[in-house]
Amino acid sequence: MYRLFIAANLSPEIVLALRETQNQLKRHLAGAPLSWTRPDGIHVTLKFLGDTDPRRVEAITTALRQAVTPHRPFTVTVGGFGCFPNPRKANVLWVGIQDPEGRLARLAASVDQATAALGWEPEHRPFTAHLTLARVQRDAAANQRQTLAEALPTVTLPASLGAIAIDRIHLIRSELNSQGSTYTALAEVALTGKT
Repeated sequence: MYRLFIAANLSPEIVLALRETQNQLKRHLAGAPLSWTRPDGIHVTLKFLGDTDPRRVEAITTALRQAVTPHRPFTVTVGGFGCFPNPRKANVLWVGIQDPEGRLARLAASVDQATAALGWEPEHRPFTAHLTLARVQRDAAANQRQTLAEALPTVTLPASLGAIAIDRIHLIRSELNSQGSTYTALAEVALTGKT
């Protein structure tokens, strides 16, 4: 089985900005029970497929081409800071993606519809574009979570860390290993629409 997801990649400039942002947060949140995401492994995730039979890769790629090709390339801005579900009960720390025209959300909806037609569960939550910086460790003690909850509202990050050009998406295989995850793009689909 392949562990698959669909995403847009980040530019080297944004990866560097995220690395610097994480370093700033590590100093500000020193001692917090956080597992930090490797900056070179961060993507704009549009759909997580999970464990998938490798023989389905071709059908997924075909469905993505039909769904995504009509979209035209666009740019979004990276910036702002938040937590899921909220700062008091944070499980995930993230940097936001500003998408005022809703183009990334529409792209994600097209991907969701294409994969739903192949049998994947459609997404019921609204799409929230973000880049995951860290996750709170599952075994974090209550007092550690409380200290983190008190520190998070004091975090300030720049309104903009840069822009991402969304001109293609990838079907990516994630392989877990002792160093984290290794990512392999199995297919690439360009956005070639004119409108």
